[in-house]
Amino acid sequence: MLDVLVLGKGPAGLAAAAALAERGLRVGVVGPPGPPRWTAQYGVWADELEAAGMPQVAGARWDTAAVGFGEGRSRVLERAYVRVDRDALARHLGERCERGGVRWIDGEAASAEHGAAGSSVVLRGGGTAEGRLVVDASGHRPALLRRGDNPPRGFQTAFGAVVPGPVPGVEPGSATLMDWDDAGLPPSPVPTFLYALPLPDGSVFVEETVLVGRPAVQFETLEARLRARLAARGVGLPPDGERERCWIPMGGPLPSPRERVAGFGAAAGMVHPATGYLLARTLADAPVLAAAVARALSAPGGTPAGAARAAWEALWPADRRRRHALFRFGMEVLLRLDGRDTRDFFAAFFQLPDADWRGYLGDGLATAELAGVMARFFARLPPRMQRGLASAAMGTDGLRLARELAAGR
Repeated sequence: MLDVLVLGKGPAGLAAAAALAERGLRVGVVGPPGPPRWTAQYGVWADELEAAGMPQVAGARWDTAAVGFGEGRSRVLERAYVRVDRDALARHLGERCERGGVRWIDGEAASAEHGAAGSSVVLRGGGTAEGRLVVDASGHRPALLRRGDNPPRGFQTAFGAVVPGPVPGVEPGSATLMDWDDAGLPPSPVPTFLYALPLPDGSVFVEETVLVGRPAVQFETLEARLRARLAARGVGLPPDGERERCWIPMGGPLPSPRERVAGFGAAAGMVHPATGYLLARTLADAPVLAAAVARALSAPGGTPAGAARAAWEALWPADRRRRHALFRFGMEVLLRLDGRDTRDFFAAFFQLPDADWRGYLGDGLATAELAGVMARFFARLPPRMQRGLASAAMGTDGLRLARELAAGR
């Protein structure tokens, strides 16, 4: 029997498997046959990739990132942004797995039976795989890990394509993190923004994005808005070529600490509830997961159930649970905003000191520090938005936040 079965061959699964194997554990990865094939593009702040110990997987890099708020308002952020070379990341994680002796198990988990000594995972199409502990890193629709439906999730959706450059308004040396200008665009149920990366070959990756919506905004709506946005700048969408359709559940409940399956990555709700970012945290927290599991499994009298609980406690200590609750409240606020308020919201947000907005976007602050950032941000908002935020704080979402902050849940 293996020590750990990891479900999923995405970045979260391979990062977890590599870190676990480097702790001397016998690890198996359950996933599709062949080398990993990732279609999603990953953009991260350069300093967060470096902090995760993987600067070598950075692809294209921009020394600044631009944010537009409409009506000629904008700000250039003096912070480097990179597009991860997904092939380099897959090779790097795969090589670490190979060096650690990870066993590759072709298949997809359908169910599991848990005993005192370990778990038996039933694979779709036949066969089983056994391990003392199962780590579900199978993505937004977890194979085995159970999460409830309350509080409800929001959804970040995006439609992207690569177009010939240049694109007016997209500076070659800067990533466009957000451009909220919606002048001349067709109606949308929620505000959308342009995310654009000018690539080294002269082309530009452009993406129309809903930061968070409920229900999820359809790709067809986003494609229509992207076409209109590009047409207004004299740029057409090529009839073929790269397309990206992105669907990211945000917020929602955390996994239960009583689950026998340990969760990791999107399966475990590790997506930032107010931004949609995930990759940097996944890469940084894989060693945290591995250390907790290795200690628990090697401890005298250590049990699989104890290892699953240790993994949960390492990934979701009380302070992080409180921060998650604050971010989730921020997500609910964003869901209330129309286009005008969204533009003013982010104009105020990026007027904060650099340490404040960086800490908020990257989840790098303790709860007390994060609360301080949110208070300073509130003071910068227009009065009409302050009234709306105060109303949210006194409603159902605010009451839930108060309970969770008190309980650390």
